[in-house]
Amino acid sequence: MTKQVKYILWIFLLLLPVLSFSQRWKMERLEVTAGFGASNYFGDIGGTEDENNWLGLKDIDLFSTRPNVNFGGRYRINEEMNIRGNLVFAYLEGTDLKSRNESRNYAFSSAVYEFSVVYEYCIIPENNPVNYTLNSLMDGLRSNNANLNTYVFGGLGLNFFDVKPLKDLDGSGNFKTDNSTSLVVPIGAGIKYPVAPGIHVSLELGGRWTTTDFLDGYTSQYSKANDVYYFSMLNVVIKMNTRRGTLFGR
Repeated sequence: MTKQVKYILWIFLLLLPVLSFSQRWKMERLEVTAGFGASNYFGDIGGTEDENNWLGLKDIDLFSTRPNVNFGGRYRINEEMNIRGNLVFAYLEGTDLKSRNESRNYAFSSAVYEFSVVYEYCIIPENNPVNYTLNSLMDGLRSNNANLNTYVFGGLGLNFFDVKPLKDLDGSGNFKTDNSTSLVVPIGAGIKYPVAPGIHVSLELGGRWTTTDFLDGYTSQYSKANDVYYFSMLNVVIKMNTRRGTLFGR
């Protein structure tokens, strides 16, 4: 074997982990996700009393933030596009305390069950670390660091909610319970990063635009839009090796 042939074989063996990574996502098309987060509501109850509202940011009431838990599954269409189904259970709350309508003294609590299907597009595609890569013949082998997978998403879903009136809304003729379901349009963005073989963590923020104005059990003649709520989620993502039908496919 000539010196040139040995040299080519040596380069090929060093590049083999990188070449195999380019096809590895095809064996890990399925992912399961689970996590928890925070829920925030924007509707006809509450809101800031400040007229300079900073595009609605001052309507965020940290004291009315409530938890959510979620479970889901993701299918990777290719390296840049995914389809994901998600089931979320959340609490939403709102109060007129310290709002422009404080004298009205309305408040509510709502349990929400939401199922949605979203399309994800990766602005920065996923790039898991591989064992070795050949950066240069002079420097030898180096580790290949993972990218911070960044994506945006949008889709369609359905929620079921159970509203409980609080304070002066309880017993008021303005409280309505006729509507308990709504279509939702989830839109948002997220990031994902590997922490161990086959395991990622993700952080996601998304809004839910609904087709109901009774998520809080109340609407008024001054209402200009349907109710909206936001989820922030911290998830664990587990990859499934679809070639072997096992978890942690390495």
